[in-house]
Amino acid sequence: MISGCQVALNRGFDVFDLRNPLSEMNKSPIGTSLERTSLMFEIDRVGWSEELQSMKKSERYIRANNRFSSTLCLGRFVAAFFLTLVACGASDKTTEHTNITGTFALVNCVLIDGTGSAPVLDAVLVVKEGRILAAGARSSTTVPEAAQLVDVGGATVLPGFINAHVHSGFSEANLKAWARSGVTTVRDLCGPRAFALRDEWSTDSECARLVAAGPMVSVANGYPTDPWGSSYMLPVNSADDARQKVGALLDAGADIIKLAIESGESFNLVIPSLNSEEAAAAVQVAHERGTHVSAHVLVSYDLGRALNLDVDDIAHMVVDELPDSLIAKMIQAQVFWVPTIELWQNVGNGLGDKAIHNLRRFVQAGGKVVLGTDYDGYDKPFQLGMPLHEMVWMLDAGMTPMQVIVAGTKNAAHVCNRQTDLGTLEIGKIADVLVVNGDPLRDIHAVANIRLVIHNGVVIVDAN
Repeated sequence: MISGCQVALNRGFDVFDLRNPLSEMNKSPIGTSLERTSLMFEIDRVGWSEELQSMKKSERYIRANNRFSSTLCLGRFVAAFFLTLVACGASDKTTEHTNITGTFALVNCVLIDGTGSAPVLDAVLVVKEGRILAAGARSSTTVPEAAQLVDVGGATVLPGFINAHVHSGFSEANLKAWARSGVTTVRDLCGPRAFALRDEWSTDSECARLVAAGPMVSVANGYPTDPWGSSYMLPVNSADDARQKVGALLDAGADIIKLAIESGESFNLVIPSLNSEEAAAAVQVAHERGTHVSAHVLVSYDLGRALNLDVDDIAHMVVDELPDSLIAKMIQAQVFWVPTIELWQNVGNGLGDKAIHNLRRFVQAGGKVVLGTDYDGYDKPFQLGMPLHEMVWMLDAGMTPMQVIVAGTKNAAHVCNRQTDLGTLEIGKIADVLVVNGDPLRDIHAVANIRLVIHNGVVIVDAN
């Protein structure tokens, strides 16, 4: 639709659907007071009209988000739509979003490509056969004559986001909820060996792409069996055993190897852990096979052990005193950090503040950060979908909105070992695209104001 029409339509939808008409809030157990509180917080942050502020406390209004049952909200939407038709006319030459097929070009947009480069105004993004054909300023980008033009009315175009640390990724419902929110890829760092199921879901663009580690490499009676009793653990008893079992796990289809570098200090326990020879053998096999290695770490002592192994990323921010020497060593080795602040906020006892403090120091020193929450990795509710809580805490740690976006796109693709085809909107990469109303560089909450979600070049969410 043309820009003038779109403004009026968006105004109607803003009142009608809390800026996400496909929310699963009232369809699943995630529809808890936490999610509703989060939603109200988002309304407060974006500063909507006083009229909407007065409506937000209405339970009937919240239910109308999915059930289209509020007469007041529906009336406002119909009125907005009617006024739009009067102002703009009932037809337009631009392709309706729901009819997007074949080669198409998103035009009249602001492009944030995920590389960290400055936004491109009046940009165009061309998609052909599921991949990006062209991206850049409209004035210098060639659009195929046969391409459908999709005017997004000045919206912001970003790469699909990646949550690089989740659990319960082997859930079709979860994968669909992530995808609908604009999180088009997730990395499950401890789960079953159900790689055939992952492959089956990969053919469904309605599901977020699943990058899976399978069971965590550890030792008998080690983490995560102690203290959680988890069965998703691959015990090894020697360096040779580690080589054989990690090789077999990769043969079975693991995308990533997860090591448990856990001595038990944070649990006030002594937990059996991989020795240096066993861990090094696991890393060696993975790297020889072109696979990345993520290390579970909670305290600085274990961080030092992990950094001696040449791992690729650290899962969890440490929450004890973090020596400057380890920060420097991590940056020199170009190891990425996935801080999972939401985990530490859920654990409580001030650990969230400690995680934010240590992340701030890492960022100030020039460290590379990745977006990841540890979704469902602890017995308290986590945010399913776009991880806005984690993003806000990253901002609290001194990251800029652009750094947060890069952490959730380019950097996250790197730790997934998918940097060649995901994470940025560059020519040849898979067309995982999020289109939002608003400017996430001014207010990161704009990433939840969804207009379109495109996964594998297929439109899976159209908020129009």
